[in-house]
Amino acid sequence: MAFEDIGFWLEIIKWLILFFIAWWWYNWVREKLAFSPLLTLVVAGLVVYYLVIEHPIIGGIGAFGWILMTSGILFMLPTFSLVFNTILPRPMPPKPGTAEFDNLVNRQG
Repeated sequence: MAFEDIGFWLEIIKWLILFFIAWWWYNWVREKLAFSPLLTLVVAGLVVYYLVIEHPIIGGIGAFGWILMTSGILFMLPTFSLVFNTILPRPMPPKPGTAEFDNLVNRQG
């Protein structure tokens, strides 16, 4: 019984995600083709059909990629990498004159 409930809610979530992707693609087309309402409906119908109904994974990747590129999140990646390197720093290289340094320099390979 619990597995049926989980499956039911996962199916509802899947349809909500597909609805969001279709709405996002429709708004994207409406923004690009604002000069013609009829052309907007036709192109949006084609885009929603192919990128949500036929190929939902590609449509989702496209919508997520466009949001990622235009939102400024990519500008934050260097900041996150600085935080990551301070939380988990790389080990310091061995100092010259130590046995570890000599093994690293004279290593065969």
